[in-house]
Amino acid sequence: MQLADPIFLIALIPFVFLIFLRKEKKYLGYSSVSHLKEAKSLKTFIRRMPKVLCFIAMFFATLAFSKPQSDYHETAITFQGREMMLAIDTSFSMTGEAMKKIRDVTKEFIKKRKNDLIGITIYGTDAALVVLPTWETQLLEKSIDRIKAHQIGYRTAIGEGILTSLLALLEKDLGEEYEINGLKKSLNKERGLGKYALNFAKKVEKTGSMKNKVIILFTDGIYNVGINPVRPLRLAKRLGIRVYVVSVPASGETGVEYEQAVERTALLKKGIESTGGKFFAAEDYKEVNQFYEEINRIEKDEIVAEKVVKKKDLFFFPTVISIGFLLGMVLIENIWLKFP
Repeated sequence: MQLADPIFLIALIPFVFLIFLRKEKKYLGYSSVSHLKEAKSLKTFIRRMPKVLCFIAMFFATLAFSKPQSDYHETAITFQGREMMLAIDTSFSMTGEAMKKIRDVTKEFIKKRKNDLIGITIYGTDAALVVLPTWETQLLEKSIDRIKAHQIGYRTAIGEGILTSLLALLEKDLGEEYEINGLKKSLNKERGLGKYALNFAKKVEKTGSMKNKVIILFTDGIYNVGINPVRPLRLAKRLGIRVYVVSVPASGETGVEYEQAVERTALLKKGIESTGGKFFAAEDYKEVNQFYEEINRIEKDEIVAEKVVKKKDLFFFPTVISIGFLLGMVLIENIWLKFP
């Protein structure tokens, strides 16, 4: 414990002198049995208590004015909200009207989110992080305006988009121990998660609940390059992160035969639903509203806004103690001593 204003302790000096003067006070003594009897009585002892209580109260009051503080400690500023990533398809099939629809839906979505952290990733032939989860609405809207079709390639790597969004949500947990390429290789299996991905999932699970973390894909649902989207969805499912899809009709060629496109969309939908998420159609006004309502139903959790290193003020405790002793003094002088 430290004192921010120890100079106030000087105020105790007069009281110390008063105590010593009281002890050294001289008087003329004489023999008296009555004095001996009085010294043994409880009331005589209590009669002397107010002065003692006054000294103690003044001591703690002076200590409170000196501002006692704890040593430096880290404090987290938190609030209740959700963390989400908007993963936007920028492949060739999203040219023109499809990209305009994505911008309209995402901007409206951002405006409706209060106290929610939102980030943005984009994916084409590869995937890239645009903005880490933030509360800065203007930054998010400007970032969406700058997104263009085939910005990072003409093809559609939905799997990379999901994985990049997952890692953006778990960026603090990745650390130096795990590498993105190692996770990608561990996920790229026909069934289940590889050992590397499993160890990563176990580490993340120890940090707390993922129930308020969400990924929202804006895509036509047809992938034609990269890892199978079902594989990173397994990791999302294991971690309890829900993934949703807002389906946007393709404006251009997808590069996939119709039957294959239907099959891949069905597999993606099944993987999405396994995480607890759903498919919504962007061209259907009712479904878009259902999408907003669905996100609103997702449970909020504690989000750490920032961590501050500071000292904690402890003046409350000596203040309460001082008031307690003062009340005791008042009660004894004005109530107890008036009883016969």
